[in-house]
Amino acid sequence: KYKSKWCTSDDDKDGRSEDTALAAVGSKGAEGAKDTDEVAVNTVAWWVYGGYTQPDKKSLTFDKKAKPYTTKSGIKGSIAWAQSNNTPQKGKCASDGKALTFGFKNSAGDFVAWNFYGAKGVKEEVPTETIMRILSTVRLHGEPTG
Repeated sequence: KYKSKWCTSDDDKDGRSEDTALAAVGSKGAEGAKDTDEVAVNTVAWWVYGGYTQPDKKSLTFDKKAKPYTTKSGIKGSIAWAQSNNTPQKGKCASDGKALTFGFKNSAGDFVAWNFYGAKGVKEEVPTETIMRILSTVRLHGEPTG
């Protein structure tokens, strides 16, 4: 998580503060996908919905078609973007959000989704150029272990 304590609040007034990160990246398996385009398009919107717009779906937009992408180390895959605009805001740390998913195959040949998600429309928003620079460094780790 990037700037993991970017915003802290106790919106539910239970006496415990919750920290909101400015942005985060991670990867997860994408079992059942047919190709890297499907991984990117089917995954990306959930990061914005889950982190920024839930329960609102009207403010959420996402790429319906993925674009090809190759990292510096030569991993070929697909990317798709999602974002929210004018989401009804609840709570001190609420903001619109944006996300990028890179669908690819790992060294074992399984489909994987690398995801970035972060706050949008805020002073410290992570710029697209920075996100793409981080994505370009994604590489496979070691030999498959079965």
